[in-house]
Amino acid sequence: MPGSPLPGLCWRGAMHIRLFAFDLDNTLVDRSGRISASNRWAVEAARASGAEVILVTGRSWRSTLPLYRELGMTGPAICYLGALEVADGTGRVSSHRPLSPEAWERLRRLALDEGLAITAALAVAGQGPSRGAGLAGAPLAVDTALATRRADDFNGWEDWNPYTEIDPLLGRLPGPPTLAAVYGDRSVRRVLEAFPAGLPDSQFDLSDRIPGETVLHIWHAAVDKGTALAGYCRRRNIPPEAVLAVGDNTYDVPMLRFAGIGVAVPGSHPAALEAADWVATPAEAVARALGLGG
Repeated sequence: MPGSPLPGLCWRGAMHIRLFAFDLDNTLVDRSGRISASNRWAVEAARASGAEVILVTGRSWRSTLPLYRELGMTGPAICYLGALEVADGTGRVSSHRPLSPEAWERLRRLALDEGLAITAALAVAGQGPSRGAGLAGAPLAVDTALATRRADDFNGWEDWNPYTEIDPLLGRLPGPPTLAAVYGDRSVRRVLEAFPAGLPDSQFDLSDRIPGETVLHIWHAAVDKGTALAGYCRRRNIPPEAVLAVGDNTYDVPMLRFAGIGVAVPGSHPAALEAADWVATPAEAVARALGLGG
């Protein structure tokens, strides 16, 4: 068992947890992009217990991979808020749910006609929807990001788009992207005006409405962290009551509600706190689940 960074802990009665699911940003990873020693211990201790450990994040696979390696992960990971599941560190795709073709064509046409700033993030090249696909010959996650242009009313483009390339006509996309992002107040306002009822089979999220950095994210209506985690658990025959999930934000709420034990870290969004069974750090939650106590 890894040495605990929590002083004075000893073994008590352990819960029967077969899967630990962790969000990354502001859960395992702090605002500076670092993983603390106690959070690293939480992942190591969860894995040492014999349970499965899975990362469930809104990040792309490309930006998840360095953290996945740092944590010593080898198994599956769920990315893009649940739109992509990879089987292992090679990036082999287990499941993928991009935007619907109709939604993407309507959004793309508006952007090109009116010069709006949108980015299309494509996790899987030339690959349509798949669920529980066999891994023989499975595609690999590619994480291509193309933008019509930079938004002139958006700050911090490089921070938000570290590998995005400008493609004014988005002609290099082979199909609907995994996720679309509309940048800047003007472009976001125009999309919301044009589609007041949303787009077919899609969901809009404006939680990143920061002064000077407004982003509207658009992804498939069937995608969320809870649905993705539930699908993974069904394939692994893991009941919800044997799952402990840790997160901090509104995106994590479906995952916290699915898990037998949903944990919100201190300082979480009110919706996550309301959905959670416990409020604890990752290390505190793992220690409690494994029967460690003062």
